[in-house]
Amino acid sequence: MNRISYVVAFLCLGISAYAQDLAGDTTLNRTIDEVEVIGKYASGISGGPLRTLQVERQLSAVSVTAAEAIRQLPSIVTDIEGGVTFRGSNKSGLFINGIPYGLMEEYSGDVLIQLPALFFNKVGLQVYPDITWVPDGDAGVLNLSSSAFPSSERVSPLSLSLGAGWHERYNAGAVLNLNPGRFHINAKYNYRKEFRSRTFSKTTTTKQNTTVMNNNAAARPDVHLAELRLGYDISENDQIGVSGLFYVMDYSRYGRINNQVFNPQGDRMKYVIRNRYNDQYQSAWSADTYWKHQFQQGSHLSALFHYNNFKYDEDNDYKNENPNNQQIIAEDNQFINHDKHNYFWKLNYVYPFGENYSFQAGYIGRLTNESHRNEVNAKQNGEWSPTLAKNYDYSFQRYLNLLFFSFGKKTTSWNAEVGLQAEFTNRKINETLPSATNLQETKAHWFHVYPRALVAYTFHPRHTLQLTYQQRVIRPLGSELSSFIDNTDITHVIVGNPSLHDEYIHTLELNWQWVLSNFRMTPAIYYRNRQNRIVEIATQQEEETLWQKCNSGTSQTFGADLSLRWQPLRLLDLGFAGDIFRDEIDGRTIGYDIRKSLWCWDVKGNVSIHITPSTELQVDGFYISDQLTVQGKIKSHYTVNVGLSQYFAKRKWCAQISVNNLFDSLEETTLIDSDQLQLTQKRNRDPRVAWLTLTYTL
Repeated sequence: MNRISYVVAFLCLGISAYAQDLAGDTTLNRTIDEVEVIGKYASGISGGPLRTLQVERQLSAVSVTAAEAIRQLPSIVTDIEGGVTFRGSNKSGLFINGIPYGLMEEYSGDVLIQLPALFFNKVGLQVYPDITWVPDGDAGVLNLSSSAFPSSERVSPLSLSLGAGWHERYNAGAVLNLNPGRFHINAKYNYRKEFRSRTFSKTTTTKQNTTVMNNNAAARPDVHLAELRLGYDISENDQIGVSGLFYVMDYSRYGRINNQVFNPQGDRMKYVIRNRYNDQYQSAWSADTYWKHQFQQGSHLSALFHYNNFKYDEDNDYKNENPNNQQIIAEDNQFINHDKHNYFWKLNYVYPFGENYSFQAGYIGRLTNESHRNEVNAKQNGEWSPTLAKNYDYSFQRYLNLLFFSFGKKTTSWNAEVGLQAEFTNRKINETLPSATNLQETKAHWFHVYPRALVAYTFHPRHTLQLTYQQRVIRPLGSELSSFIDNTDITHVIVGNPSLHDEYIHTLELNWQWVLSNFRMTPAIYYRNRQNRIVEIATQQEEETLWQKCNSGTSQTFGADLSLRWQPLRLLDLGFAGDIFRDEIDGRTIGYDIRKSLWCWDVKGNVSIHITPSTELQVDGFYISDQLTVQGKIKSHYTVNVGLSQYFAKRKWCAQISVNNLFDSLEETTLIDSDQLQLTQKRNRDPRVAWLTLTYTL
């Protein structure tokens, strides 16, 4: 790690010195709205209010997953299970083409570590999202987007890719782009197959005993992903379009869970091996249609209707084994069915008036309707019978109506906006427990206003200052509001909380953009104030650790980040991004007598070397410090990746080799130290993974 620190420090000093020579360069003149981050696998680290990774320009785009591609954006870190953290927050909004999807909620981690990166053209983070998007997510919105119509960029009509990697990994994809006449046609398909191994260990100590759990699991997921987008120009002023997305993930998994219980004197009191045979099937599809009309005065009106469905089906077969004689001493099973229906519609009108002014207003409707069934059976005397105390069903519905409007002014030097989103929400959850005769129904409704403002000043063609304020929200999911215990994953048993409230976040940010022909730098300072912060806490019940989401008191986060990109030579491209913040959690409302805080930081760097006009070598890595939790912390970790690409036949063919997690350093260690329990938990995945990919572009 010392060597890594020296390299990062040397790069920073070199960039600072060279920047002085760039002060007189006036070759690049861009306003704040025109600055877009173009990313490569290793050298695309830069940032600003709009942070975009151009995935098809990423060296290993056809081999890495969406989670690994997202990690290339400034100040973003993804963990081994696909969780996304930005500026210390793991609650950024996750959208596809600006729309919330059911598959990007509870199961987003599983999805992101399997979605092929190349399937989506751009991965973007909007720190200050457009007012036409719902205000979900505390630190902005992470958006996976496909091609937009019409496109001003020249794109290949056909692209094919085929890849293979260590540990039984395979990937194949095709992209088709056609523009016959007034039509715009974009079709994509990708298939991905992997063998994934995971290791897990947890030691939990209470006043009564110490429980040691180890779990080695292996999974073989198969993923199919397809999309079709059709656009048609009715006239110069009218465009219509339809699109559909289809996703299937099917995998089998086996885990061998070792449970041992020791008394305070160190004597082993219990030892059971629990074998888990797991089959899981996830499917999702969506369909939408849109229309846009351009008026003569420069105003425009657009409308969108969208539907997406997500189904989750999981079958578990458990066999408890006596470690002394390998005999099966107990058997049980569990069946889970989760069905989500999401409806989303939007109407937006933009009207310019005066010389530099504009007005925008619209309406967003969103309906979430989902059902969940959990069935548990146990084998007694050779016969299967239901375990009624563990069987449950619930249905969840949320209906959201949101009105928005904004006023804006834009001149050569100034860009300003003030806006408001006013929202009325209804929420209802019904719970059924077969062992009881009553049906529990919980309803809630409320009205909330989300203000926002932006002011930006370009005091030089290369320098822009921007100040933004916005209020956002984190909404509990239906699974988090259910009062039942979810023990699907015995290593992380969850109990819901019907009393969980929405978390509201006030965010303030000041950033400065300095853009030259071969140098970009964006320092920023930010502040977040959280009300009803949602945190996850662990409690011990006998030999089992239960995790539950709760609302803590008001807390704050303030910090600064810096992202820059420098190309000192045509054959060399350097990138750097760093973030430091002080995170605070007020646990006094959930039984703790102190307000905890910790300085946290992360840093990432990359180097891209064009060895020849057709050969490129790229190296990137990141380091993240200890991260604060309400009961402890997540310890620091890092990773390094390397890739090499070689083009052939006038760049129509490209062969790519990449190695991810080169030093097998992504192990995550969670520590909990409370009055009730002390816990050390470690998670790890497959060590270094190598890929060889061949791509053809027409």
